[in-house]
Amino acid sequence: MGLSGTIDSSVYEGLRDVLQRHPAITSVAYEPDSIVKKFIQAQVDPNRVVPTTGPKPPTLDVEWRFVGDDPAFRVHYADPNTGFNCGWHRDDDHPELGAVHFQHYVPELGETNHEPAQFEKQIPTEILWAILDQLFQERLPELTME
Repeated sequence: MGLSGTIDSSVYEGLRDVLQRHPAITSVAYEPDSIVKKFIQAQVDPNRVVPTTGPKPPTLDVEWRFVGDDPAFRVHYADPNTGFNCGWHRDDDHPELGAVHFQHYVPELGETNHEPAQFEKQIPTEILWAILDQLFQERLPELTME
């Protein structure tokens, strides 16, 4: 991780609230601490994802920056039990895919796949809700089921 730009504390508070309200998430903390707030890390209940995983809880890292009025963000899920990880990134890493891309790492193949992504919403908390819905309802079941 490591986006450039500035952090808006009120945006981070809103994002933290969204994470705390999601039923799959058991704890939320600022990293490295509540003063520096480089990103937010949520612990995911391994029994509340489809398919279930464990014993270690997966993590969901949320980083949000602003360069002027333009947002840059990374919302990235990682499962330490399987090595699977995926996320939505709005950064300069893959300009050919547009402003936002989705990527997922396939441990069995040792490769990362990228595809364009977009969100109808513009407000950070609404984008995060949309990402959580896609992650837990669509992406994890379709990408991690045998």
